[in-house]
Amino acid sequence: MNALYRSAALAALLAAASPAAMAQTVSNDRVYLDADELIQDQQQGLYIARGDVRLQSGERVLFAQELIYNPALNRVVASGGVQIFDGSEPAQFAEEVELSDDLREGVARGFATLLENNGRAAAGAALRRPDGSVELSNAYYTACELCESGEDEPTWRLRASRVVRDTQNKVIYYRNVRLEVLGRPILYSPVFAHADPSAARQSGFLFPVLNSSNRLGFSYQQPYLWAIGPSQELIVSPRYMGKVNPLLQLDWSRRFYSGEMNVQTSFTYEQEFDQDGKFGDEELRGHVFADGLFRFNQNFRWGFGVEAVSGDLYLRRYGFEESPDRADGLFEIRDQRMLLNQVFFIGDGEHFHGDATVIHFNKLQENVDDDTLPLISPLIRFGAELPMPRWAGDLDFSFNTANLQRNAGDDYTRASLALDWTRPTILPGGLRAEAFALARADAYAFNETDASGNEIDSTNLTRSLGAAGLDLSLPFVRPGESVNWLIAPRMAAIIASSDNADSTPVNVDSLSIEFQQSQLFDAARANGYDLWEDGARLDVGLTVAADWRGALPGELEVFAGRSFRLDGDQRFPASSGLADDDSDWIGQIELDLGQFDLDARARIDSESQEINRLDLTAGFDAWRVSMNTRYTRRTDAASTRQLEEVTASAGFAITEDWSVVYDGVIDLEENEIRRQRAGLQYRDECTSLRILWERDNIDVANLGPSDSVKLEIVLFTLGGLSDD
Repeated sequence: MNALYRSAALAALLAAASPAAMAQTVSNDRVYLDADELIQDQQQGLYIARGDVRLQSGERVLFAQELIYNPALNRVVASGGVQIFDGSEPAQFAEEVELSDDLREGVARGFATLLENNGRAAAGAALRRPDGSVELSNAYYTACELCESGEDEPTWRLRASRVVRDTQNKVIYYRNVRLEVLGRPILYSPVFAHADPSAARQSGFLFPVLNSSNRLGFSYQQPYLWAIGPSQELIVSPRYMGKVNPLLQLDWSRRFYSGEMNVQTSFTYEQEFDQDGKFGDEELRGHVFADGLFRFNQNFRWGFGVEAVSGDLYLRRYGFEESPDRADGLFEIRDQRMLLNQVFFIGDGEHFHGDATVIHFNKLQENVDDDTLPLISPLIRFGAELPMPRWAGDLDFSFNTANLQRNAGDDYTRASLALDWTRPTILPGGLRAEAFALARADAYAFNETDASGNEIDSTNLTRSLGAAGLDLSLPFVRPGESVNWLIAPRMAAIIASSDNADSTPVNVDSLSIEFQQSQLFDAARANGYDLWEDGARLDVGLTVAADWRGALPGELEVFAGRSFRLDGDQRFPASSGLADDDSDWIGQIELDLGQFDLDARARIDSESQEINRLDLTAGFDAWRVSMNTRYTRRTDAASTRQLEEVTASAGFAITEDWSVVYDGVIDLEENEIRRQRAGLQYRDECTSLRILWERDNIDVANLGPSDSVKLEIVLFTLGGLSDD
């Protein structure tokens, strides 16, 4: 029917209806009407519904206090708190609406609507077309919450004389638009457009990136998003800099049925430069970061990572991250100035895991010859759980091989097979006993070369290794009315076979070892395969934990332990804490009081009682203050580099929305602040603003300290001005 049961049907319906509420279930070409009162005005030819009116046509539903239907004009006029819902589209509100009888087109006065992603629009008048698009007059758009009284202005809004929401192309167009901040206009444009909040993504200009630094001068970067297809996009970002030639950055990503690939690249034609100016010839310079991860099937994947630059200082000069995000890469490196390229394959199953990787390194340091860095081709790791009766424990098989080739330096190849058996059990009295054994076979091949790269010697060796032991722990638990206690002593006795001097390989993969709690009870404590700890040893540790309730509830856990070598040779580096027969003490304290938490880890010399390593982390979050601090000290005389530094961050909320922030790194050994950042930030439900000052006080080659000021603005649903 044209509206309420196609006029004639509606007349019959109204004639038969009582003044009480009525309803009629309809098919797709019918309209459902529900109201407290229904009136037929025969003189004017009108049908009137009053009181909690509900009108439905298909998925379109209208609520109002009064509805007047004119069958001669096929028009419906609704007034009094009008609300319109159309399927999954956001709700629309108006003081009065005049609609066609199928509710598809019409005019509204005092119009407002909610959009996807918390967008809001309002207008003095609105026109809805049959295709679903909406044209607004004297309108505004914002993502901010609106004050019910209307006294307070939103943080920002776009106000325009005319706004058209194109629902088919997912774009909102503006005519004579101005950006208002707290009710005051700050920008104007005769025309403007942005993607509809419901759109997944649209091609168009993104917010620019602005900053100023002593190295590059004023910088303006204007990104443009090209939505190539539903699964592919390219962001083109030319950057103008006051002190050097322009740079072009490209960010491309594509999703496939089996995975995804991302590429970031930049290039410029410029000389080298430092604080004192430019030097050398103009050349094409740039970088490429790329990664991908793809799935063969449910159990097998492959991926790659590419990191290449035209010079060691290019990334630092132009403000790119020297340790890029390797989220899809299989391996990461702690050295922030080391790039790596990798191709890998991964296999996962219910009872196995394996991967194979080829890795190439590039050190961003002028005094390092990259030819001395190895090409790992390949590194293969495989582990599987072997079937065993439950009473017999768990048996794991592993295979590991590495092949390192250098253009200038020694070559190294190793292959290892291992079986690892464990059998835990609970004995009377609550004593937990875990017997374990490890058997391993290694094969090595070394090629020694001179400074010219000529092979001068080659060595092949094999060795068989084994270790066995018993791990005992006895936890005591004492619940209390206000405090629960746990005391858990632990001891492990381990004996391991020895490899004689003829079967001891060059130590390549276990050069850096730092004794800590996670290694204390391991059968093999080296972090690689080359170094083997032989002989007999005894490991002991004690954990005391408590949790309590009351006015200040919290949790506390304290651990202390050490290792005693009863027999065997000293194999670990002097700075590791495991070099002597009696190891360093290791301890850890964890305290959580809700608003305050503390984590302290220490390694203490067993003879002098001096602290060789201390890591102290504390956090506080209460009232308007949030703080996080980490103190690190490494003073072991055998360490190649002494370290003492503090990393701190803090924030103070001036108001509910405004706050000041600071973070920095202080090198106490050199008595200088290496990096710091301070700024003012504003954040509410629709806006994020940060003004940040940064100083990087590090000399790298001919690049000295850098200072910069950055402005970051994000208007939610519209986009942002940020360098992230």
